[in-house]
Amino acid sequence: MLTQKFLAHLAKLPRAERMSLIEAFLQSSKLKIQDPEAEKKKAAEWEEVLRRRREFKVETFDLGEDVIVDRDEIYADRGL
Repeated sequence: MLTQKFLAHLAKLPRAERMSLIEAFLQSSKLKIQDPEAEKKKAAEWEEVLRRRREFKVETFDLGEDVIVDRDEIYADRGL
């Protein structure tokens, strides 16, 4: 629905304003399109980050009974 309202409003604008909006949209799109070499470099950096990550082991423990957490009760002490 919002898109239809936007397009209806856009149709009412003068041609010059429509063209300036299209140009602004294209400039924004050009900024988002990156150089393929930069994309390869970014992917290589991400692979390095993933390579350096180490696995970890999660140890479980038992509190002796089930703990029911009541968010309202916790925050009531803080006055929130």
